[in-house]
Amino acid sequence: MAPSGPSLVRFTDHAVVKCELLGIARADVEQTVTSVHGSRRRNARGADWVVRRGGIVVAYNHPDAGDPLVALVVTVWRAA
Repeated sequence: MAPSGPSLVRFTDHAVVKCELLGIARADVEQTVTSVHGSRRRNARGADWVVRRGGIVVAYNHPDAGDPLVALVVTVWRAA
């Protein structure tokens, strides 16, 4: 059976800095990606997908390096 979404979430250096600047815990970003991956939207910019949960918006690539179990967070921001 194929995986339904990522189970491992990696971060770009940029995403790590954004989390720190915005005071967003990386664990919250990971939870956002893994819990709402099924309702993701295609992103027209530098990442494949965008998801939103609560006040967090995450842009990420999936699969990362061809691995369907891994997502790579490109950036994160607070929802308006």
